[in-house]
Amino acid sequence: MFADPLEAPAHASAPARPRITRRDVLMAAGYAAIVLLLAAMGARNSGFLESWDGWPLWTSVLLLLVASASLLWRRRLPLLPLVVAGPLALAEVIVGGQVAAYMLLFEAFFEPIMHGSMRLARRTTGIAIGLAVSALLVAAGLGASGPMLLVVVLIATLMVSTPLLWGWEVRHHRDARVSAETLAAVEHELAATRAAHAVETERRTIAHDLHDVIAGHLSAVSLHTNLAASLEQPEARDRSLLTARDSAHAALRDLRSMIGVLSTEHSAELPSVTLDWPSLTARLHGRDPDASVSIAPEVEDPSRVEPSVQAALLRIAAEASTNAVRHGLAPITLAVRVEDELVTFELTNRRAESTVPSSGVGRGAIAHRATAVGGSATSGPAPGDGPDAGRWRVLAHLPARAVGSESPPEPDGSRGLEPRAAGSSPSSLSSPAPLSDLPTRDGFARDRTGRDRTGRDRTGRDAATTSHSTNQEVTP
Repeated sequence: MFADPLEAPAHASAPARPRITRRDVLMAAGYAAIVLLLAAMGARNSGFLESWDGWPLWTSVLLLLVASASLLWRRRLPLLPLVVAGPLALAEVIVGGQVAAYMLLFEAFFEPIMHGSMRLARRTTGIAIGLAVSALLVAAGLGASGPMLLVVVLIATLMVSTPLLWGWEVRHHRDARVSAETLAAVEHELAATRAAHAVETERRTIAHDLHDVIAGHLSAVSLHTNLAASLEQPEARDRSLLTARDSAHAALRDLRSMIGVLSTEHSAELPSVTLDWPSLTARLHGRDPDASVSIAPEVEDPSRVEPSVQAALLRIAAEASTNAVRHGLAPITLAVRVEDELVTFELTNRRAESTVPSSGVGRGAIAHRATAVGGSATSGPAPGDGPDAGRWRVLAHLPARAVGSESPPEPDGSRGLEPRAAGSSPSSLSSPAPLSDLPTRDGFARDRTGRDRTGRDRTGRDAATTSHSTNQEVTP
């Protein structure tokens, strides 16, 4: 029997019937001993048939012993006491008058309610009530005397109400205990699942942060070392090697900062990430010295663009710039515009003939970080009928105020949420932050929905991009 709210599924098999235990044997033997003892003591009444003295004592004892034996199956077959002990005990009450019959009649009604299915318990209740009403009607119809009618009323009421009320009460308490134990087991499994999910989320968070912080620097190192190997002019080769060295140092510095945050228990500390518009511009110029970069000054003004949108925009720009440096060719153009309440980011570059295989997480990150603040982003080949036909384009439209923002942005110095530029003071990252933007272990603020300011949710997964890739992919 499955109690609400934990009902058995339709395909679940019926539970195995319990075996006859020592307790069942002792109970049946106990009732048999009571029958013999009371019969030997002569404890009986005259029955309800006034014109008949009843059947012999040995007949009463035999009937009640059979009724007692049926209690062996009270848990395995709860219907058996009802159909065996019930009629035999009732017949003895009416004809023989042995006192032990009243006890066995109690068990005949109690056991199906206690150990039977819900359907059997309800049917037993109906049968018991029906027998009580029938006994009263028969006694009244046969013209029973006043004292006899009163005895019938008392016995019928007691022999029906007592086992029914007691049986249902015990059954409800037992079902409540079973439900509580089941819910506790389910809660234990959910806690284990949450713990495993937390570990998986932490693993994904570390992977995405490494991708965001380190991939761009390593792409620059790979690009300039390959370029230096192909240059013949010593000055140009030295410049490429110097740029590669600086990028390697930046990657090492960011990696050490992330390791320091991950290895400390102070979750309020943020990694010192070298990510800002000048560094992204230098990254693009390293790939294409003639790259056209246009950044509207309003982008860095918190009164025009909310800091959470600024952070999402920087992350989108970092992903797009890294992809353009690693997989694209000159000419490269980057434009960031602020028009009314809309921020537009657009980066285009010529696609290389062949690309390095990648994991494909960057394009999904671009789309997800845009949608996290209420915007949209696409990355893929530019339309064939436009001026950028044949080129790769990353286009993002972000609102100047993130969706769900209730208060105006605060000055940069009071939030401590944005990735800081190289060389900035760590103390600037530890200033108080609003409750909705508390810094977390991964170094980025999370809003009330659980998304961090880079647009990644608690699971660390990025949404799928809105366009399909052909030649250009993303960094691993």
